[in-house]
Amino acid sequence: MALTVKVHPTVLFQIVNAYERRNLDRTAILGTLLGSVDKNSVEVTNCFVVPHSISGADGTVCIEMHLADVMYKLNKQVHPSEIIVGWWITGYEVSSIAVPINDYYARQCQNPIQLLVDTTMKTGKMNIKAFVQVDIGVPEGSQGAMFSPVSVEITQYPPEAVAMKTLQRARSIQGLVEPLAELPQVIESTVDLDEMLTVVLNYVDDVIADRVTPDNTVGRSLLKLVQAIPKMTSADMEGMMNSNIKDLLMSMYLSELTRVQIHLNEKLAMTSPNISNLQ
Repeated sequence: MALTVKVHPTVLFQIVNAYERRNLDRTAILGTLLGSVDKNSVEVTNCFVVPHSISGADGTVCIEMHLADVMYKLNKQVHPSEIIVGWWITGYEVSSIAVPINDYYARQCQNPIQLLVDTTMKTGKMNIKAFVQVDIGVPEGSQGAMFSPVSVEITQYPPEAVAMKTLQRARSIQGLVEPLAELPQVIESTVDLDEMLTVVLNYVDDVIADRVTPDNTVGRSLLKLVQAIPKMTSADMEGMMNSNIKDLLMSMYLSELTRVQIHLNEKLAMTSPNISNLQ
């Protein structure tokens, strides 16, 4: 199935956090996925936990649907654009309880996706898989269902990218890792952009020299990239960059000035009662 599930890092953090906070007698937890649906992709931007229980006698799954509806309505007040796009569960493989759970979410949205997150890291890493239910069987005969895998991508907003880079720095640095200030972030982003441009230029040179087989998908992406570049002279580009840097420096100056004023007000508020007692 030509469908791509785009998952944001905050969703994975929420799932792992919920798994770590679960009751010790629970081997798996599940919840609702929220996001948006495009033509050939589903973007997952948020999620929440839905309590459930499994009967030990016959394996019947009981979902607290009332709590799920309340949580969705509360989230709708904060993020009105987010809709239910499917459900998530922790585990290594699709279990037998997936069918009844998917039937419930099929009443909440069309073609719900199942996001399977291996929080136990059975293979040494946290595998993330996505599935959609496909009906199988013979017409007017026995019917069944299977879960067909779909591709999963990790996408992120610019603020999430900054947080992820900070977390990655913590892997190689012992102790407390502080987020970078605005100007060092600009420098780091510029270095990353230069490295990516070098990779693209090397690929183009290899294709021209017939050292690499050209890829039509990469070619179309490069064409869109070139067409997105505004047509301006180098002088205009340099002037725009200088203007943006001046705006950034002014914002940094105003934020630092505001921080100093707040700190000064706190000091004055702490010292004023002592002055009154001395008088």
